[in-house]
Amino acid sequence: MRLYPIKTPYIVKKLYPNYIWSFTTNTKEIYLTFDDGPIPEVTEFVLTELKKYDAKATFFCIGENIQKHPDILQNRK
Repeated sequence: MRLYPIKTPYIVKKLYPNYIWSFTTNTKEIYLTFDDGPIPEVTEFVLTELKKYDAKATFFCIGENIQKHPDILQNRK
């Protein structure tokens, strides 16, 4: 299993000082994003789980996967 950093490395923040790296809020929110879709089994599973909790998410899709599985993106909101 490969480990990924949870926080953005300090050096990256220094290289891009004009980006917003964090902010303070009083609301309890989480922003979900998914990369590398659509993939039939995975995308359908994620959508089912999101629906259980009436949750929303943003999907960043890969063009090649869209061409392979265009039906997965149809009628999705």
